[in-house]
Amino acid sequence: MQSPFAVEVNDLPAQGRKDIYGAMNPLSMDRVFGSIQFDAPVPRGHRALRVRDLFPSVTTTANLIDFFRVMGFVGGDPGAAGSVKDYNAGNFGLKPKSQLVFEPDQAPVRTLAHWEAAHRNVLDDVPQLQAVINSELMYGLQLEEDRQILLGSGVNEELLGILNTTGVQTYTQSGAEQKSDALRRAATKAIIANYAPTGYVLHPYDWEDVELQKGSGDGQYMLVTNIAVGAQAQVWRQPVVETPAMPEGKFLTGAFGLGAQLYDRQQANIRIAEQHSDFFVRNAVAILAEERLALATKRPESFVKGTFSDAPTS
Repeated sequence: MQSPFAVEVNDLPAQGRKDIYGAMNPLSMDRVFGSIQFDAPVPRGHRALRVRDLFPSVTTTANLIDFFRVMGFVGGDPGAAGSVKDYNAGNFGLKPKSQLVFEPDQAPVRTLAHWEAAHRNVLDDVPQLQAVINSELMYGLQLEEDRQILLGSGVNEELLGILNTTGVQTYTQSGAEQKSDALRRAATKAIIANYAPTGYVLHPYDWEDVELQKGSGDGQYMLVTNIAVGAQAQVWRQPVVETPAMPEGKFLTGAFGLGAQLYDRQQANIRIAEQHSDFFVRNAVAILAEERLALATKRPESFVKGTFSDAPTS
């Protein structure tokens, strides 16, 4: 032929279209049109730091953490301590007695879990899909863990979050302060309670404001040394965890690992089974992610929950 011959698909008879496209086995398309390239899915971005990272790793074999919260002395520190005479006019000095106050409390182990269904053949044919599903399920546990460590209600099988624990100190930024000032003054309240704070938790928008603060005189960034390449996010000598799990306009600082402790009863894991409903006859499997943990806030006064002056009102 003098020129290429082309036929539109719509010009083909219906039966012809069926023979060419409808009856074609997708698995044999590589022999007709060439090989098929399967690209691995691009996973969604994960949070770099989590609230858990502020706690040292502690495991337990119990299903209930029973502890006593030391409330101090009756009458306040240092209790009834005072000077005592050794001997005077035939009388020996009587030493005063102080009375410690203990408050019993319990932290039950809670289960965090969720699952997803998948076709067994798909997992066999495209193995990377299982890796993505496993990763997403594990990440989902981490997101819920962050939320409950901070905001857990303590009911309906939730952890009792630090922000909802009775006795946690509070601080509100004044109009004349910058956000970094409020962070430092809140840390002082924990230090006054004799607990050195070990970290801050902020919403990303609030941490952005802190890092972008500039001096009123020279206009230079105040935290420029903390945003250098390779530098850890840090303010007032403490590491910073920026997470959307913290409500915008709020922050938390305190003695993580001492004033509150996170216990791992069962570390996060993945299990796969087909014994769910009619999954066996449908060639389906259930992929389950689960962990068991407890949170005990033993010294609430070692934590300070703060509010920035521009915090959302709703």
